[in-house]
Amino acid sequence: MARLPSLNALRAFECVARLGALNRAAEEMSVTESAVSRQIRALEADLNVELFRRVHRGVRLSPEGEQLAKALETAFEAIRRGVEQIRARPGVVRVRTPPTFGVRWLLPRLHDFESANPDIAIRVSVLSENMDPGDVENDVGIVNDNRNWPADDLMPFLMERLTPVCSPAYLDRLGDGEPFDRIGRSQLLHCTNVSDWRRWVSSAFGDVRVDVDRGEIFDTMDMALLAAETGRGFAIADLAMIEGDLARGRLVAPFRVVAKGADNFYLVRRDRIRPKSEVTRFVAWLYAEVEEMNE
Repeated sequence: MARLPSLNALRAFECVARLGALNRAAEEMSVTESAVSRQIRALEADLNVELFRRVHRGVRLSPEGEQLAKALETAFEAIRRGVEQIRARPGVVRVRTPPTFGVRWLLPRLHDFESANPDIAIRVSVLSENMDPGDVENDVGIVNDNRNWPADDLMPFLMERLTPVCSPAYLDRLGDGEPFDRIGRSQLLHCTNVSDWRRWVSSAFGDVRVDVDRGEIFDTMDMALLAAETGRGFAIADLAMIEGDLARGRLVAPFRVVAKGADNFYLVRRDRIRPKSEVTRFVAWLYAEVEEMNE
């Protein structure tokens, strides 16, 4: 492959050829006129041709100069277009979330962020396994199991508020009654274990013994909530995850008692040492959404 001349010299030549004057080229390139002149002389020496004819009020392209100018015009325009496409490409933020948070909290809100920030592309991974400190594929993680993370890496994000929910039809079938009686006659829907039900029962009924081991078990809260929508029984739910269901009447939360959960959500970000602007904007939006929700 033939050796190319200096890119700086070619750039200087292209500027002079396009603008028709050394001083205007120097101004565009933010260098002195003598520097531009040196680059042109070096290029002419390298190619062993005269590229410009010096005239009284400037320079005029030689036939060889016109030939080179046409080639460089096409080449530099292609470079400009390529650079502009790269610069215009949206910044990408890769986000990893647990299933219920991703499906019920993040994804329904994400269109608002994308509409307000068209220069940022959000790539969401909804996975059952918690993001761990060795994950280098994602920029932001929502975690509800903080055991593997250094405390300094965890940013408190969303605190669980638990209460039983069911479908309106299921509540009608139960009929009237005190909360203790209704729960006692209901099928309970669990997310993996019964700890959330125990927390709520303790807050609602104190030391009164309630059998919370009965019922059906699901791998995620989202699955338990879907079962509750079909009328299978009462699921214990985080209020933040069911705002849309309550608003649309798919679920009802008939009891006033709300218990604090154990699996609070934390936010982690991989760019803490060298923050990326697009990640910072996304994280700020997440916290603004939580603040608005809690008003």
